[in-house]
Amino acid sequence: MLIMAVNSGGSSIKYEVFDIRENSFRSLLKGNLKRLYREDAHLEQKTPDGKTVRKEIPHADHEKGLRFIVEELGSPQSAIQDISALEAVGIKLINAGKEFTSTCLIDQKVIEALQNYSSVTMVHNPPALLAIEIFRKILPQTPLVGVFETSFHRSIPEAHRAYGLPWELCQKHGIEKLGFHGNSHRYIAERIQALTTFSKKVISCHLGSGCSVCAIKDGKSFDISSGFTPQSGTIMSTRPGDFDPQVITFLQEKEGFTPQEIDQLLTRKSGLLAISGKSAEMWELEKLATEEKDKRAELAIEVFVYQVKKYIGAFFALMNGVDALVFTGGIGENAPSIRERIASNLDALGIAIDHEKNQQTVGQERKISSPDSKVEVWVIPTNEELMVAREVYHLLKQQK
Repeated sequence: MLIMAVNSGGSSIKYEVFDIRENSFRSLLKGNLKRLYREDAHLEQKTPDGKTVRKEIPHADHEKGLRFIVEELGSPQSAIQDISALEAVGIKLINAGKEFTSTCLIDQKVIEALQNYSSVTMVHNPPALLAIEIFRKILPQTPLVGVFETSFHRSIPEAHRAYGLPWELCQKHGIEKLGFHGNSHRYIAERIQALTTFSKKVISCHLGSGCSVCAIKDGKSFDISSGFTPQSGTIMSTRPGDFDPQVITFLQEKEGFTPQEIDQLLTRKSGLLAISGKSAEMWELEKLATEEKDKRAELAIEVFVYQVKKYIGAFFALMNGVDALVFTGGIGENAPSIRERIASNLDALGIAIDHEKNQQTVGQERKISSPDSKVEVWVIPTNEELMVAREVYHLLKQQK
């Protein structure tokens, strides 16, 4: 079955086309449109023979990027050439509340639920809705399947997901911890079991433009740093993570901010960008901190490291120990110095990494813990697109 997986995220659009069979899969084409809304936005597309083609798309937004990707898929140079050959398109969906958490065909009810939660998932829901609109127009007869980030986290105990807000309001509006990056954490949960027997209690750190730390117990989500929306948890590129919610009403009183301005503040103007004042990208912050001795860039890095480390300690306590600590996501896979800073001074938890192995590991799957570490530490590149495609395959097979 020829399936395309689309991940229209906050700062990038990833996609991959798979030939999925019952017990096997083959990647035919893979791409990533990086650094959206920036002058250096570009598409990197990989073919099965390992070649990477890069094309510059300055200041590409989500709509321009999605349309460019569709054009590339149908080009004579594409491994597909005829986009109508796709049997299904799976779209990673973030937040439709408690109403939709399982993989399903995208219909008007799903679209309305995504629209209903767009105001609190501004970074993700509008780009996903745009992807749905574009693929509906281009491939009107092709099934569009929504694969929700929240599905992996339905195993979280009620005591871990309940908020101390008026019970009636929470029940009325479905307000509770939903959890995100579910496709990534599910992949880590499955992959770590294939790599090691030290996989009963796992802490998965998905660190990228968006971040979350997940406690995985017996292969299931046990707790997650993100909550009702992807905004909570650790600090992220342009999102603040955890902070005192009373700050919002204080700012509304003192600055006269509207709800829309507060949303922009929380999704586009906060996080690493807000502290550094210069960049939301970790690689740029590291460069500023090391080469230019920029104090605010260094502070942003320190805040990031501190907050991830804090969640590792919290989940260690929650699960009464940990067997494996996993780094994944753009930062987790490609920033050895950040991994080392996070893992340092955790020897009381039995966590120690091998400096040389860590420094040599960029974008590859490898165990980086030192021989005397009681906890195995791994770098595992995530594969959200594969998880999306597999979910689509199983849904369509059941329906047939």
